[in-house]
Amino acid sequence: MLLSLHRLFALPPALMLVLSLLCGGARADIIVLASDDKGAVAAATVALQGAYSGRVTVHNLAGSRERESQIVRDIKASSVQQVVAVGLLAAQVARQRLDQKQVVFCQVLNIEEFNLVAPWMKGVSGIPSLPRQFAAWKALDPGLRRIGLITGHHASYMVSEAQAAARALGLELVHVAVPSDRAVLSALQELRERRIQGLWLAPDSTILSQRAILDVMAHSVRHNLPVLAFSPALLKEGALLAATADTREIASATLDRLRRASPGADHVPGEALEPLSGARITISAAAAARFNLTVPARLREQADVQ
Repeated sequence: MLLSLHRLFALPPALMLVLSLLCGGARADIIVLASDDKGAVAAATVALQGAYSGRVTVHNLAGSRERESQIVRDIKASSVQQVVAVGLLAAQVARQRLDQKQVVFCQVLNIEEFNLVAPWMKGVSGIPSLPRQFAAWKALDPGLRRIGLITGHHASYMVSEAQAAARALGLELVHVAVPSDRAVLSALQELRERRIQGLWLAPDSTILSQRAILDVMAHSVRHNLPVLAFSPALLKEGALLAATADTREIASATLDRLRRASPGADHVPGEALEPLSGARITISAAAAARFNLTVPARLREQADVQ
């Protein structure tokens, strides 16, 4: 039986919100805290606004902490409980100052380096599905058996996901951790000595300066080593294939995490970082020819061959 009006209005706001949702009412409002209005952050912010049927209030840090205090005051003063932090700067601000809210972050890779996870703050991975990436690579190169991976010392989640994805496909992952970008090239040489057949160039910004990326690509081309890269731009530098995330999937997964969180609760349920299920694969036709590989018809349907 429905509650009488005088009893309904006496309920706590969080419970009223739950009843509203159960009765088919509008979704709760959310706040989006964006690091800036550029590139992947801007794309995710637009995708979140387009995918959410309730009201979305956007606060933009504009790439600096200059307006941080005012923005944080506005967010804390709002009755809206759920916040999406888009990009590293927004995630750092949320982790440090928004512990009274439920926060889900996205478009962030350095989660361990900056200790971004808390009971009330969880994330959505910025890495395209590794099972999809490795499956596409193996479909392109059926003889692939040993994959190399170089990361910094704060990327255990990347390593764990890669190991699980490789193992499921019968691949061996050979991993080397390095302290800085200056050690990347020597790590690649070590991996070659350990007879890897390809390198997953993981998007670990703690060790990948622009110089290190170009050095890795030049070394790989020189030694005829296939590379699975994190950006199609690296196909021009000799990568065999590249994988990127679908911004719409990132937005959908982020909003889904918020939907599963009970309004008014002091935590976000589930694992620290929710993996993505999709990956956009781009293949270099020139690199495939260089390695005497033929793109199978089925893979051509799933990937962009350039």
